[in-house]
Amino acid sequence: MSGPAPLGGVLARWREQHSHAPVLGDVIEVVDVEVLRLGRPGVVDVVAEMDGRLAHAVLGIRRPGDQLRSLGGAEEPALGTVEDADGEGLVVDALHVADAARVLLETVAGLSGGANGDLETVSVVRDDDEATALAFDRRYLLTVFPWLFRGPHPGAALLAGLDEAGFNHLPAPVAFWRRAGRDLGVVQELLSGASSGWALAIGSLRDVIASGVQPAAAGGDFAPEALALGTMAARMHVALDRAFGRRAGDVANWVDELGPDVLAAAAEGQRSGFAATSAEDLLASLRRSGLRLPTIRTHGDLHLGRVARTDHGWVLADCMPGGTAPGTEEPLFRCPLADVADLTWSLWHAAQVAAGERGPASVGPASSETALAWQARNRRALLAAYLATPGIGPLLPADRRVVRRLLAMFELARAARGPSEPAPAR
Repeated sequence: MSGPAPLGGVLARWREQHSHAPVLGDVIEVVDVEVLRLGRPGVVDVVAEMDGRLAHAVLGIRRPGDQLRSLGGAEEPALGTVEDADGEGLVVDALHVADAARVLLETVAGLSGGANGDLETVSVVRDDDEATALAFDRRYLLTVFPWLFRGPHPGAALLAGLDEAGFNHLPAPVAFWRRAGRDLGVVQELLSGASSGWALAIGSLRDVIASGVQPAAAGGDFAPEALALGTMAARMHVALDRAFGRRAGDVANWVDELGPDVLAAAAEGQRSGFAATSAEDLLASLRRSGLRLPTIRTHGDLHLGRVARTDHGWVLADCMPGGTAPGTEEPLFRCPLADVADLTWSLWHAAQVAAGERGPASVGPASSETALAWQARNRRALLAAYLATPGIGPLLPADRRVVRRLLAMFELARAARGPSEPAPAR
């Protein structure tokens, strides 16, 4: 199992199942192999170069004919066969077979198989190009990266930095899985009873629209949650400043970097309250301001689907994309208001989705008006709590009018990127 020959066919099959990008060639070069458990069942971890990227395949080795308990709806976890010192072995995707996944968790987290033999329930909670995440008996969350960065993974680095800075609004890391300078995955405590911010927002909107009253009078008023979420976001930025430091940024450069898509988004009404002409005036005034402001390493895509509400408050449930620019591995230092704009635009997007639903809760034009009132109320609450959080002041302009203008600019930029929240559950 140490060389490319016995693994070539297996990795080609793995690529078919995990790559949604164009296949650039037939060459697959094995970069690194680690045997995590010998024998049958065994687990082997492989890093390979394919399609211009570093692939990360966790392979389980079983006896041919062994019964497989598939996870996550995987139709066929088997990837092929290999010959090694133990004879012929059936190779499976270890992240989609229950017993192989348990072996992986025990190895990565340094758990004792005997002491943790009660980890019977394994479920897939996420499975995409960014990560595969497995939940174990409401105790641990194992996240494995199928495609690696050449150096540290930005999401893992952000999680580690926040944890070291004392930010406790996140699932506590148990272990970081690293080898040869690359992050392969992470184990965290699993938060029981957590609800997605997107699901809570949509639920609140449905309640408000169905009741036909103003958002403040509805039983599902979201404003208290928006206040707490604004505080959490500010504490996150204070911790990121402490963990990674700050740099100076030029507001005029931020405007120039936006590109034509921002005005197009405004013209198409993708951000309420801005026509293309008012957006032009807004950007022109910021370009002329001559302001230089602090920048920090931000989250980078802080929408409602990346936060969750637990019994103890709001948490950052997903550190992706880790504050990097799309398509790069270099951390991107931004004004922290760019993250805030992700959240406020996410509130607006949730309002649009809920108002456009068809069913008993839909009451025609009134639903749009109610949804926009919900969005405005919770936007104000989130921003008020954010600005009032101790320690956030030095990272922001002192003039609140400038804060509002910058937030509007970043909301326009967010609108140009389009939605990334999950569709609401029906």
